[in-house]
Order: sequence, then structure tokens, then C-alpha cells
Amino acid sequence: MATTGTQRMTLEEYRTLPEGPPFYEFEEGELIMVASPTPEHQDVVGVLWYSLWQHVRQQQLGRVIRELDVYLPDGRGYIPDLAFLSTERQHLLDPTDRKIHGAPDLVVEVTSSVPERDRVHKFRVYFDNGVAWYWIVDSTTLAIEEYHATP
Repeated sequence: MATTGTQRMTLEEYRTLPEGPPFYEFEEGELIMVASPTPEHQDVVGVLWYSLWQHVRQQQLGRVIRELDVYLPDGRGYIPDLAFLSTERQHLLDPTDRKIHGAPDLVVEVTSSVPERDRVHKFRVYFDNGVAWYWIVDSTTLAIEEYHATP
């Protein structure tokens, strides 16, 4: 039905696509196919999710969510590896479609085959849309780059 880079669509049309695979992100009217993760990538995401989940649960800070659609205020639709919603921002998790509508408090992207997209493009998009914290995790070295938006 949809092809990458050639068929223009609206966010509403994107949201009606069937769940993948294949999985797509949505940007400026175009679908961007997201590559299937490698086992190593999934291992890193799993360890990070569990560590964050334990901390957030023990401190009752909110919710850590893995690989869920995030519809940003500017109309883009991404699927970050991890997202954190503080207790105060739980309302962004829509009760109907169970997707995040707005900017999470934290987004974590584990680099994969196209790290420049995470390091440059998504970096700008997330901060322009009000994401306060952004972590980029190098899947090879496991180094974590942490960025915080300041007013």
C-alpha cells in the first residue's frame, strides 16, 4: 500500500496503517522504513529498559515504554527504542490507541545502521518538539551520550 519516499500522505493516513512489520516512521508526509533490529541491538535495549524500569518503578516516577509510536507536536511519527513519561505526563499515553501523543520526558535511541539519523536529525527534531532528555547509545561501544534541553 505505502511506499517510502514516493507516496505523500497525512499523519492521519499514517496512523491508520496496519501494525508492522515492516515498521515505518513518518516525516513531512513521507514514510521512512525502519530496519529490523539485530539481536545485539535488542539486547542493549532490553538491558536499558529493565534498568530504567526498575528505577522508575521503585521511585514511582512514571513509566518506561519500549518501541511505541510517538506522535510529536510537529506531526512527525517516530518509534524510539525507549521513552519515559513522568507521572505528570502520563496523559500523553492515549487510552484509545495506546500511543504517545506529544513529547516524552526522555527518548532513548540505540544506534544502528544509520547512526547519523539519530545523532543529527532526530536530535534536532526531538528537542524542537519539547523532549527534555535525549540519550544516544552506541550499540557497539555501549557509550551513552546524554543531552538535556535547557531553557
